[in-house]
Amino acid sequence: MRATLTRRAFSALLAGVLGLTLTYGLSACTATQPGADAGDQAQEQQAGTRTFTDSCGREVELPAKVTKVAVGGPLAQQVLLTIAPDEIVGLATKVGSGQTAYLGEGVSELPVFGQIYGGKGDFNKEAVAAAAPDVIIDLGEAKESIKEDMDQLQEQLGIPCVHIETSLAGYDQAYTMLGKLLGKQDRAAELSSYCKKAYEEVNGVVSSLSEGERAQVAYLMGDSGLNAIAKGSFQGAVVDFVATNVIEVEKASGSGKGQEIGLEQIATVDPQLIVFGPGSIYDSVGDDPAWADVSAIRSGSYYQVPGSPYNWLSSPPSVNQVLGMQWLARVCYPQKFKSGIQDVAKSYYKTFYNHDLTDAEMGELLAGSLPKDGAVS
Repeated sequence: MRATLTRRAFSALLAGVLGLTLTYGLSACTATQPGADAGDQAQEQQAGTRTFTDSCGREVELPAKVTKVAVGGPLAQQVLLTIAPDEIVGLATKVGSGQTAYLGEGVSELPVFGQIYGGKGDFNKEAVAAAAPDVIIDLGEAKESIKEDMDQLQEQLGIPCVHIETSLAGYDQAYTMLGKLLGKQDRAAELSSYCKKAYEEVNGVVSSLSEGERAQVAYLMGDSGLNAIAKGSFQGAVVDFVATNVIEVEKASGSGKGQEIGLEQIATVDPQLIVFGPGSIYDSVGDDPAWADVSAIRSGSYYQVPGSPYNWLSSPPSVNQVLGMQWLARVCYPQKFKSGIQDVAKSYYKTFYNHDLTDAEMGELLAGSLPKDGAVS
């Protein structure tokens, strides 16, 4: 049970106190959070608590009003920047200068706490505790140990921890849950509606395709284009949904960098269409004789994934994939959609970032990303 200390109206002694301590226990732990200054104390009210059930079925006690949030990783960071940017007290990864045009200048000034999961495993518990968030939110794929991990972190820090699962088909539900958690139901409803409509539109097209009609696609990364996002990986969810991912391996890597393969393997599966990640070999591959016999290169059916403020397909595989699936489906099957890629981009950036794309931004963003026959405009 969380105990909250507030100034009683009849207590002159507490009128000069500069800060209050909010003490709460979750499991066997307690944590402290700085209170308001003397001026703010006049506005204080008993906050109370509530119970929130996360995607793991864990019942977590939260403040009645959440005002400070720490993100558990890059996936959570990307989603929370679209629904509660003002409540974030620290990031999982640093925001670059090229991202601030869409995410806001203030985001780059936030401290970086690191991430709970991932290759770095660098979640700075001391820095998080010092920031005293009301809750730590993790989003993404549910690990096998997710319940134990969340419980352990919550016990160590005395800060509520919740996990909300995300998937291409479930971002509408994730936003609905976040709306309830954060008290932002109206904003959540707007984002949830967009995600639901986008998924249903793309699913309506790809689910009607026969196996022979599905595009045969390779998604390649890295300086040499020989790091593949393989079939069945969490990073490759969009490619698997929209098309047939021709790169199959025994155990697909979950890394955003993919896994190394050989040009021989690419030539053997001979993809009809290739998408290269940002910063890969899109600009030079057409003139490279080593790639000349690959069907996608020979026919000019290769594209560059847009990458601002995030790669549209992966790295991290977060809500950027809602935009990415609309883009890739229009690249693969342009005649099956009434709206074009530019229309989708404008709508997404306005809805998620409240940013009106200029013509210059659009041109830079979609360089190398449009069907070369001009079928989509």
